Amino acid sequence: MSQGKKLLPFFNVGANSTATLELPRGDTYERITLQLGGTAFTKSHITSIRLRINSKVVHECSGADLDKMNNYTGMASDATLLVLDFSELYARDQAGQLIGAIGTIKGVASVMLEVDIGGATAPTLQAYAQVSAPKEIGVINKLLKYPVNIGGAGKWPISLPYGQNGTAYKRVYVMSNNMTALEVKVNGVTIHESVKAINEHWQKENKKVPQAGMYVYDLICDNNLSDMLNTAAANTFEFLPTFSAAENIVVYVEAVDLLQNL
Repeated sequence: MSQGKKLLPFFNVGANSTATLELPRGDTYERITLQLGGTAFTKSHITSIRLRINSKVVHECSGADLDKMNNYTGMASDATLLVLDFSELYARDQAGQLIGAIGTIKGVASVMLEVDIGGATAPTLQAYAQVSAPKEIGVINKLLKYPVNIGGAGKWPISLPYGQNGTAYKRVYVMSNNMTALEVKVNGVTIHESVKAINEHWQKENKKVPQAGMYVYDLICDNNLSDMLNTAAANTFEFLPTFSAAENIVVYVEAVDLLQNL
C-alpha cells in the first residue's frame, strides 16, 4: 500500500537558483509532488527539473512541459502543484501502475532532485512523496530530453535512442507548434502513421487530453502497459515527423528502462 510522506526542505530555494533535495533511500518512489509558494512562483518559472540517481539524470523536463504532459494523461491539475510520476497512474492493473517506480534499497548511492528556478519572486518549494514497500531498483520510469533543430517544412528524421538492452518506450512527446504528421518504422516496417487530427482523435477516445503545441506518440494510449515498444529486437528505429515550418523543438522520450541503459 502506498504511503504519503513530507520530504525534508529543499536547499538553496531562490530566484535564478538551483534548489536541491536529496531523497532518503529505502522507500520505493512512485510519485513526487512539488508544492510551489511565495509571492510569485509558477510552473513556468521552473526552467528544468532533474532527478539524478547515482549522478545519472533519469528525469529531465521544464515545469511548463511537465504540466502539459500531466494534463495530457488526465491527471488532476492545480496551479501550485507539479507532479513527477514514475508510476502509470491509470494503468489497467497494479503491476502496470508500479512497473516504473524507483526502488532505492540496493545499488543506489544517492537520489538527488534539482529544480532550476528562474525569475520568481520570493519562491518557496516543498516536496511530498508517495512511496511503497522497499524493492531493488530494477527497471525505472525515465523521461529524457532531446533538443532538436528543424530546418524547414517537410519530413525530418529524428534520431532517438533505442539500443538493444530492453528499453521499453511508453510515449514520445514532441513540443512543436508546426508538427503535422508522424510515421514510425521498426526494422523498416511502418508501425504508426497519423496526421495530427487523427492522432488526437484516437487519444480522446481513450480519455487523453491533447495539448496545444504538443504532438504525442502514445504507445499505451489505452492504458495497457503490454503495448509498450520493446526496442531489444529493433535493428533500426525511425521516428519521422512532418513539419509545416522551421523551428527549434524539444523531444521527450518516456520509457521503462534499466538505470544503466539510456
